[in-house]
Amino acid sequence: MRHIKNTLLTFLVFFFMGISSAQAFSFDFGDDDDYPYWGHPYSPWVAPPAYYYPRIPSYDRSTMVRNRQENMDTHDEIMNELRELLYGRYGFDRAVAIKLARKIELTSGAALTGNFHPDTVSTFSSRMTPALWGNEQAFQANAQALQAAANDLAKELEKQPTAEEGAIYLPKRSIAFGRDEPETITVSAGVWEKFNTLSNVCVSCHRGFRRPGW
Repeated sequence: MRHIKNTLLTFLVFFFMGISSAQAFSFDFGDDDDYPYWGHPYSPWVAPPAYYYPRIPSYDRSTMVRNRQENMDTHDEIMNELRELLYGRYGFDRAVAIKLARKIELTSGAALTGNFHPDTVSTFSSRMTPALWGNEQAFQANAQALQAAANDLAKELEKQPTAEEGAIYLPKRSIAFGRDEPETITVSAGVWEKFNTLSNVCVSCHRGFRRPGW
């Protein structure tokens, strides 16, 4: 009887030791993360493919997002004003149109891509998609294409062709009162093609790397 009792006691001891070991193993979350988190614990989580990139402080991250959103808002305003100038809503002003095209040129290319960083993918209020990472070359190519298209438009706007060269006559923006006939300005017929090319570059980049707004 004593032998049976000792055997049962030994079994129970090993049984409970096994349970406690299993529980300790099951609830030990210290070192079994598949994707280690690199950065401040209160910073937004970074998707696994992006955690290899260096982290940047929260202030810099917010500043970068704000700068690029302001840049994009400026581009949107410029494109709307160029559209109004070229399609006759308020009359045409060559100097203003050239200045607007040059402003897009100056804020594109490296000036545009410099405000994008892998750590800003999950930043609140950003509409950039994670698809940007792994496709950086395509994004940079779009930024360079935008710069080139803006330069082409500015050069086309500078042309003042004659009637024999196929000039298009646009009403001048500031028309003096009392004139029987409004003043006109000649522009190249290629201006609209260059403007549409610039617009298409914007649309192409937004389709690939920008989430829809709410």
